[in-house]
Amino acid sequence: MKSKSIYLQLFNGLKLMILLPVSILFFITGIVFIFYYTDERIDASDIQLSHIENRLDHYFTSTTHYSRLLLNSDVIQNSLNTYYNSADDFSVQKINMSLEIYKLIYPAPYIFGISIYDKDYNIIVSSERKQYPSDFKTVKVTGGKWLVTKKYDSSSDNLIDTFSYIHPIYNYRSGDLYGYVEIILSEKSIYDIYSVSDTKNSLYIILDDEFNIISKSDKLDKNTELIDIILKMLKSGKSGHMFIRYGFINTMSLKSGSWKLVHFIPLFYFIKPSLTIVPAFLLTTLFSLGLALFLSKSIAKNLSKPIYALVEHTHFVSLGNWKEFPYSADSTEMKELINDFNIMIKSQNELKNRLLNIQKEKNRLEIDKVNEQIKPHFLYNTLDNIYSLASLDEKKTLMDLVMNLSKFYRGSLSLGKSFVTIKEELNTCKAYLDIMAIRYHDKFEYNILCSDDVKDFKCPKLILLPLVENSIYHGIKGLKYKGKIDISVELCENMIAFDVSDNGFGIDMDKLKKILKDKTDNNHHFALQHINRILNLYYGNEYRLYFKNKDCGCSVSFNIKKEIG
Repeated sequence: MKSKSIYLQLFNGLKLMILLPVSILFFITGIVFIFYYTDERIDASDIQLSHIENRLDHYFTSTTHYSRLLLNSDVIQNSLNTYYNSADDFSVQKINMSLEIYKLIYPAPYIFGISIYDKDYNIIVSSERKQYPSDFKTVKVTGGKWLVTKKYDSSSDNLIDTFSYIHPIYNYRSGDLYGYVEIILSEKSIYDIYSVSDTKNSLYIILDDEFNIISKSDKLDKNTELIDIILKMLKSGKSGHMFIRYGFINTMSLKSGSWKLVHFIPLFYFIKPSLTIVPAFLLTTLFSLGLALFLSKSIAKNLSKPIYALVEHTHFVSLGNWKEFPYSADSTEMKELINDFNIMIKSQNELKNRLLNIQKEKNRLEIDKVNEQIKPHFLYNTLDNIYSLASLDEKKTLMDLVMNLSKFYRGSLSLGKSFVTIKEELNTCKAYLDIMAIRYHDKFEYNILCSDDVKDFKCPKLILLPLVENSIYHGIKGLKYKGKIDISVELCENMIAFDVSDNGFGIDMDKLKKILKDKTDNNHHFALQHINRILNLYYGNEYRLYFKNKDCGCSVSFNIKKEIG
């Protein structure tokens, strides 16, 4: 089992003491809120349905009341009597009937129209501009009955949905059937009741006793699937308050008939009012919880601060930063521990510095050893050339050779320095190339390209010479045509780029890999490994030689950091 720090143990303990009661309180509060909110939303739906139901009941009750007024009106009774007995005198009575009808329509704007039929269902008189007779011949009307009908809209002459209350008219003296009165309510007047409520977010339906939709809000036109689900639920005998995955259904029976009023609230809009309360509650809870956790963290940190700081400093030391622990503890035990730790760091730091100095000296000696290995065979060959020139009495050439040899060794010695300026390094290479040009009797030519703004930067001593020597011996020595060596040094952002290229034979890349991997004493191409080692030592493991064959010859390049010498 993985052990935990003192800080984590203290913090987890305090965190548990806070989170447990807060979680329990949050759970209980959430349950109470859900029940309270659900009851509040159900009550709001009941209030809305009651409001609509009261308005509808008022419409239906007043409609039946107006029908009684017409049934018992002397004008209607006398007019109907004249209609059946003296048809020629009915024109005046028809006007009286129309006036009686308009008296009722005027104070009730929700009444769409009134029509009076004879006993054969022919319209006698109507308030409608364009009549569309109701087809209630097949309906047995013995008393008042509501029917779903259609009528012409007076403004557009389009058929609109209407509700008609049909009641037979009897002669109140003889009891004979005179005809029928039809009082019409438009479906729009019912919809106006919805619009007072929240039709933007809710769906309203009025169903007859056979579960046919006789009125609905506009939103239902695009929700046929939802209508089918609601009707299926109601046909199964369920009523009252119901929750489905789409939302909430509330039903109420109308007082004035067997019709049902249905209110559907989509799930999103059912919970929408809570979306302002819940975030505020959550933010308050999270803020309080965050503040409590912050205080717990501060307390735990203060209690474990000395040990925690010591652990952090130990990690800092493990990264190679050997510094004493500058911390003033309050307790005696921590003071002793920190003091002993600092004594140990001091001892280890001194030992580390001694080892680093020994390693640096070892590296310097190895590099100097390799550098010195470059010179002897070059000196022997040059002395042979001097001997040959002396025997041939080539004084001028001999003087140039001796002078370049002097320049070469002056540059290669460099007063024991490991770094020289790029200008000095290039001068050493130039002296070497001049000597080799004399030795090989103008077998090759060379070109050194370096701008003045680069020459004052420093580079490792003899970093270029082995590459120039390789270009001569392995690149152009065996050519049948004149060779060429190009040396370029240029700035590249924060780096200095070196490149030595020739027009010789090129290099076998497979052979090159073996040469660079060969760590034995038999490796005669140690100079390449030597340069890579110098680059790694002074600049980092990502610095190394790059080889590239060209169409004619080979190019060797490397980068160093830009540093002033």
